Amino acid sequence: MFNTVHRSARDQKGPRVGIVSTFPPTRCGIARFSSALVSSLGEVSPEIDVDLVRLIDGRPPTSALGQVGMEIDPNSSVSIRAAARHLDRCDVVILQHEYGIFGENDGESVLELVDSIDSPLITVAHTVVASPSDRQRRIMERLHHASRLVVLSESARSALVSSHSIPRSEVVVIPHGSQWSATPPPGGPARHLITWGLLGPGKGLERSLEAMVELRDLDPSPQYTIVGRTHPVVARNEGVAYRRRIESMVRDLGIDDLVKFVDRYVADDELYEMVRKSHVVVIPYDNTDQVTSGVVTDAIAAGRPVVATRFPHAEELVGSGSGIVVDHDSAALADGVRTLVESPEVYDRAAKSAAARGSDLSWTSGALRYAEFIRSLVPDKMTISN
Repeated sequence: MFNTVHRSARDQKGPRVGIVSTFPPTRCGIARFSSALVSSLGEVSPEIDVDLVRLIDGRPPTSALGQVGMEIDPNSSVSIRAAARHLDRCDVVILQHEYGIFGENDGESVLELVDSIDSPLITVAHTVVASPSDRQRRIMERLHHASRLVVLSESARSALVSSHSIPRSEVVVIPHGSQWSATPPPGGPARHLITWGLLGPGKGLERSLEAMVELRDLDPSPQYTIVGRTHPVVARNEGVAYRRRIESMVRDLGIDDLVKFVDRYVADDELYEMVRKSHVVVIPYDNTDQVTSGVVTDAIAAGRPVVATRFPHAEELVGSGSGIVVDHDSAALADGVRTLVESPEVYDRAAKSAAARGSDLSWTSGALRYAEFIRSLVPDKMTISN
């Protein structure tokens, strides 16, 4: 927990840091990211006074704000101007950016917000588009001029530099953190596979289900758990139609006995337990350009080998020995899983590599980096706890 925005300036020992983001009860990766950042900053630098401004994007406001000091509708200029005045009480503002969370037109209203903030600004770019539209390019380059840019992987920095007029030296990498830690895989043959996240087109589930048909001959048979609700945008546009198509595909392929769906929101602690009981994390995304993935980060942090389709963040974290990166087809995905699970020696090396790599992905390490960044902007206002 952190102090609310009502604390008087004379009681404040450290800097006031405004964080603009989605935030629980919103269920999305950026909300989860910001919740972990707030918690971890409180542990490494308790003198920081966090003032959280929650993006609601047309959703009903929360009656009891709790940790949140203010809510902002990015589609409302009145709301944006009020948020800017609120944030100018802060010593530093950290803006979590993704094109889809700041309203219409690629979230163009974020520019109205940053142009109205006088406090030093850090922008955390969660999405870097390899081939941005003119509007996306203009938004990102304006954010660069108005703030210090942070990305969550080396892949993201390379993509940002190559697709925008932004010098590499002006982009800071603070790796996406995880609150999970590595545990030994469960005993027995490595047959339990898991995929999780908000489900919808583009997640590649069709590919992983087809791969399960090719893996049926394994003895014992593999078991594949798919965890997560349908993405709210997909559900809003087509109701349950997407999920029904996937469930029908399982029946048509004759793999009902191999596949289990957990069709609900799963809290972080419960999800961690599910991953701990699994052997391999399958990430079958369609996207070939994704430069940041919280799922890849959490899988490696948990010490679980990954089989992923080829995209930059998977190659960065998994390609060094913590699993197998494959082409975007079901046969390649099946071959990758088979390579891992049929050889205990190969699997053990990948699990040990993931556990070793995961030790660098703790949220404590990430929060220390953010605290150091904040200190560099307001050096007279903070110290960092050991």
